[in-house]
Amino acid sequence: MKVSLNLLPEENKIALARKRFDRFLFRQAVLFFSVVVFYMIVLWSVYYIVHENRAFIESAEIQLANASLESKELAQYESKFRDANALSSRANAFFGSHPDWTGFLKRMDRLVPPNVALTALTTKGSRISLSGTAKTRDDFLALGSALKGDECFSDFLIPVSNLFSEKNVDFQMDFSVREQCLIGDGTL
Repeated sequence: MKVSLNLLPEENKIALARKRFDRFLFRQAVLFFSVVVFYMIVLWSVYYIVHENRAFIESAEIQLANASLESKELAQYESKFRDANALSSRANAFFGSHPDWTGFLKRMDRLVPPNVALTALTTKGSRISLSGTAKTRDDFLALGSALKGDECFSDFLIPVSNLFSEKNVDFQMDFSVREQCLIGDGTL
């Protein structure tokens, strides 16, 4: 059997009990404070993760909205290009199916000798009626041979009356222009 004797005076006993109680209370306070700090850290980290996810989702929504706007703008540009291409193809089809008289006039400018003046040029389909004045009969004959030598012109009708005068020859002639020379790639 064990016997313990407490020989301390009563006031020391109360002070010792108070110290023990203070130590116990301090340990409990430290334990409570550490638990509170641990939960605060956990709550702060959850808040930070949620905040970062929310910011990421907002930026993704903004990028998606920008991409949507860009895709709408791109679709508008594609539509405009499609319309412009359709208009261009219609214009090309129009120019490809109608006579190119500019090319014809350029060719005539190259073929007409310097002493020949054209006064009238009329067309009916691909048939050309040409009239003018040449200084001499030889100039008129040079014009006729130049036109006949060209592969785009055919079916010449030249009245003999054009050859009666020797100087200041008034002439008229009719001829046809081949369709492939007037329409297409402009090789006239």
